[in-house]
Amino acid sequence: MSTPAFPRTGGKPPRSLSTPTGTALAVGLAVMTLEGFDLVAFGATTPLLLDYRPWGLTVALVGLLGSLTPIGMLIGSLLVGQFTDRFGRRRTTLVSAALVSAGMFVCAAAPLPALFGAGRFVVGLGAGAIYPAMAPLIFELAPDRRKNLYSGIVQCGTPIGGAFAALAANTLLSGHSFHAEYLVGGIAGLLVLPMAYAWLPESTEYQRAATTSAPAPGSRGVRLVLKPPYLTTTLLFCAMAALSFLLIFGMNTWLPELMRTADYPLRSSQTFLVLLNLGATVGGLAMALLADRAGSKGAVTASFALGAAAIVGMSAQLPLPVLYGIVVLGGCGAVGVQGLLNVYIARTYPVTARASAVGVALGVGRIGAIAGPTLGGWLLAADLAPRWNFILFAVPAVLGAILAQAAGGRTSRDRGRTPRDRGRTAPAPRAQESTAGQTP
Repeated sequence: MSTPAFPRTGGKPPRSLSTPTGTALAVGLAVMTLEGFDLVAFGATTPLLLDYRPWGLTVALVGLLGSLTPIGMLIGSLLVGQFTDRFGRRRTTLVSAALVSAGMFVCAAAPLPALFGAGRFVVGLGAGAIYPAMAPLIFELAPDRRKNLYSGIVQCGTPIGGAFAALAANTLLSGHSFHAEYLVGGIAGLLVLPMAYAWLPESTEYQRAATTSAPAPGSRGVRLVLKPPYLTTTLLFCAMAALSFLLIFGMNTWLPELMRTADYPLRSSQTFLVLLNLGATVGGLAMALLADRAGSKGAVTASFALGAAAIVGMSAQLPLPVLYGIVVLGGCGAVGVQGLLNVYIARTYPVTARASAVGVALGVGRIGAIAGPTLGGWLLAADLAPRWNFILFAVPAVLGAILAQAAGGRTSRDRGRTPRDRGRTAPAPRAQESTAGQTP
């Protein structure tokens, strides 16, 4: 079955194709803000779920409900790439955002815990699919010298949405019911979806590939990603994504407690967590600018290395302002590397398999999201000297830097490339690229 040239009926380009790229960037930021809100909503309502007498939930049951979302995200990430490469980035993004909103409405109206859990699973499916669909779209729409920066700006929506979720919980719930939080998330989706439908364009690069002759069997989607000469590079990217998620979720879960083991008071320990995410947001954009100038491979390697050095530095007894600066650098490197990695992946595969590659890497990477909190718990339970807790937490960042150097025999740079070069990248010197989507 051939893929239609445009996501709307009639064979005519949608009006949104004439929308400036800046508008598409704003819509992408709004979609990712919706994702961030709906992911953090569960954590914001956990105390109220435990206190909700009609359900009588235990801590173990609430934990089980919470695990359904990352499971859904893993499945959504693994499945969405094939749909995105076949049916389009724009259409898949819209469907994914609709799933997230629908799941939030199910949670808001759920009369039983089982239905609430089903809603959280649907939220996970949609949230896991949104970014693998959005990443290649923003990559292909962005100016050649701003691909990392645009990706970083869009990803800022996730912490912004998380902050809104915490704010909504503090102002709306008033200690009585958790339903209002999920109702707000569902309504936000109803506001974002029409805006995305009207203003989010399809990638012209994808459309050119979709209107060419039918690709040869195995030359697109997951089948291309999982066969030579791409297979080894795909495995390396999956490992890097898992290490990145391990750092993100491990540090966000355990940094306050790690700092308390180093004899910092609770309030100061919580401040470290705020600074870590500030570094991921602001510092991540700075690293994106570096990647746009120096190339993805070096920037990803530098981010992992910076994260490792900063995590080890957190164990030192330093003046508090200096330590705060080190934590910000740690967020920039260890947490902010994920956005750079997504662009690195997108640059390495042809347009016919780009979304599949991002989806597979992020899907497998969710294993690291599950392992990160577990690793931190093991380290703290081992009752090691505080310095060793930080040193062992830095090991995944060191491994990430090593793998970043091993992945991709040659990578694209944003400068000094001809128009023909910009349409193709290869993970290995002998890789045979598909010509779909290349500029003439």
